Parts: sequence; C-alpha cells; structure tokens
Amino acid sequence: MARILLTGATGLIGGAVLHHALGRDDDTTWVCLVRCAGVEQGRQRIAARLERFTDPFTAQRLARKIEIVPGDFTSADRDMDPRLDGCTHILHLAADTSWWGGERVFKTNHDGTLALARRAQSMPDLQRFLHVGTAMICGADAPSLVEETAYPAADARHIVGYTESKAATETSLSEQFPDLPIIVARPSIVVGHSTLGAAPSSSILWVLRAADALRMLPCSPESCVDIVPADWVAETLAGLLMKPDLKHRLYHLSSGATGRTRWADVIAAFEKAEPTDGIRAFRQFDLDRDRAHLRKRFAEVFGLKDASTRAMLLATRAYYAFCALDLSFANERLIAEGFAPAPSIASYLQVCLANSASIVEQFVDDIEMFAPAPVTTSSPADLPLAAIA
Repeated sequence: MARILLTGATGLIGGAVLHHALGRDDDTTWVCLVRCAGVEQGRQRIAARLERFTDPFTAQRLARKIEIVPGDFTSADRDMDPRLDGCTHILHLAADTSWWGGERVFKTNHDGTLALARRAQSMPDLQRFLHVGTAMICGADAPSLVEETAYPAADARHIVGYTESKAATETSLSEQFPDLPIIVARPSIVVGHSTLGAAPSSSILWVLRAADALRMLPCSPESCVDIVPADWVAETLAGLLMKPDLKHRLYHLSSGATGRTRWADVIAAFEKAEPTDGIRAFRQFDLDRDRAHLRKRFAEVFGLKDASTRAMLLATRAYYAFCALDLSFANERLIAEGFAPAPSIASYLQVCLANSASIVEQFVDDIEMFAPAPVTTSSPADLPLAAIA
C-alpha cells in the first residue's frame, strides 16, 4: 500500500492533486506536511483549498482522509515525526514562487528541498521522490523548442531568481543524492482548470485577460505559448508518482511541439468567448522601447490610482518578458510513457472566462509573487526583470 508524503498541499496544484486522488477509493494514504499550529488547523487549510474544487461538505469529507503532519519541508531533516518514516513516495510541490524574493527564495527552494531530501534518506521503504520544478529553468536564451536534457545549464540567463533557484535545486539533488529515487517533473505555464475554469485559481489567467484588454503583445501573434491546465498537471503528476517503471529521470509536463498554442489561437478563443468586431487587432510592441506607450495604454484600460493597479502594471511587464521568449517545451518523453496530451488553452478558455471576476480582482491571486525582496538582500538574477519594470 502506498503512503505518499505531499508538500504544497495548500497550493493550486497540491489542491488539484488531492481533489483528483482522494475521490478514488484505494488503499493509498496521503500524508501532508503543512505549516500550521496543530492538526485541525492544517486540515482546515487543506479543506479551504479543496473548496475551490468542490462544495464545502465534500471538501471537509475529503480533508478527513488525510494525515496531517504539522511542519515545514525546509526543516524536514530535523523532523523526527515517525509518521514520515513509513512513506513510500514523496510528491514535493511546495516552493516560494516569489519573483523578487532575493535570498529567501533560494533558501526555501534550494536549501529547503535539500533538507527534505536528507529526511528522505531515512525513509527505508521510499520508492520514488517526485520533485516538481519548472520548465522555465531554461532561461531567456533558450531555443524555441526546449529539450529536457539541455537544462539545467550553468550558462542559462535567468530572468528571475525563482527559476534560478529551481535550476540550482535540480543540480544539487543530482549531485548530492544519487542514491535517492528522484524523478523531476517540470510543468510549463499552468493556467486554469479544464472543467472548473478559474474557480480553483486565477493565477496567470489574469495576464492573458490583461493582454486581451490592452490589445498589445511583445511578440508576433504567430509566437507560441506553452500553457497547460492544473487538473491535467495534477493527474499527470499522480501518474508519474505511481507508474512502476519510468524510462527517464526527468519530464516536461507541457503541450509540446505538436500541441503548443499560438497567440493567434488564444486571440481567436477570446473573440469566440467575448465577440467584438471579429478582428480583435493587437499591436505588437517592443518591451523596452515602448515602455511609455504600455504605461499609457495600461492607465487608459485599468487606471493607475492605487497600489494594486501599479503592482499589476509591474507584473504585466514581468510576464510580458516571458511572453516575448516564444518558448515551447518538448514532451515526447511524457507521451511515450502513455500519458494523454494536455488540452489546449484555446479549448477551455471560455470555461475560465465564464466564472472570472474582474481582471484586477484576479490579479490578487498572484500579487504575493511580486513582493519586493528585503532591502538588505539582493540577487543578481532579480536585476534584469526589475530593470524592465
């Protein structure tokens, strides 16, 4: 019988994983390491996340199936709770996703994951340690189609410290823990839910909506964007965690070369969901040269009178920097393992828009990602993006 240790249970993908897994009647035990004052508080934190996927009664019922271990993965190597000893699988989702968090992000994502790996070494029945990173560890100079084996790379030019921390973590896990059964999964851009739309989270969805409202792109409409829904990511992670034999040690969870979506397809999906004149013309602009025009247009559409909209402008510029890269992530490995391709964002965008709040309200789901680093710390990887903001 599987006994799975899950970190990051209160996040979007963690909630999607639990919603997917707990509805199945099997002998799997889910052990969630949760930052909380006690077991019941931790259970209620998870139930609150599950409520985004289902009704409150069902969320409470599902949360009762979980073993809660109060704690923090960043100090797991000092956590001698015996409930961790018998775990057969680890799904490590927890991370600090702040873009400008400085040293804190590196300490959490890199040092914290190594602490969890050290704790994993004392789990005698451990069969798999599934570490979830990000496909964006490729940096800003990657080719348009990114292969798994090309990264992490020492010469990658990271736009934000978050991706740098994730790249360093993969390198350190490989070098320092060759004895652990580590598999790395790198999702691309996770947006929405293919059937629940924006209900589980509006993270990054607001960016697509803002671009549509601004009618501005820092790239050609023929450029591609590699987007996958949270429920597909959750189901695929669960499959990778439990599949007895895997041919590789790392996988992209992405739409891949054959499933990638052009911005033109996203624009067409917006037009279908919210018809205008049938054309929906976008202006292509240069992110550096046309900074003033973007700010002016943003003020026209959203205003710049309060802290939330000013933060949103900053975040929009940041995400536009990634949009301009025109990246897709190869997924042949995943498909060869028998996993289903991801649904295209164009196929479920209308579902997302149907239960969306305003764009500014949706931005709140991501606002913590753009909190500045403390003034006493800095990271070189934070500078390029700070400069364009």
